[in-house]
Amino acid sequence: MPYMKVVIDTMKEKGIRDDYVVLVGGAPLNEEFGKAVGADAYCRDAAVAVETAKDFMKRKHNVRN
Repeated sequence: MPYMKVVIDTMKEKGIRDDYVVLVGGAPLNEEFGKAVGADAYCRDAAVAVETAKDFMKRKHNVRN
């Protein structure tokens, strides 16, 4: 967990942050933590992460439901 912010900050430094969707989650984390490290979203578990990732990709590619 301590390196999540380091990874996101490094992505920013390299100019690639906007090329990726960063999701964080799991039992020890919460939405506040996700915001603090600069993630795009917090997901409580893997199932939610899959749906969240699908939503991000739909928005990125302007796909309508």
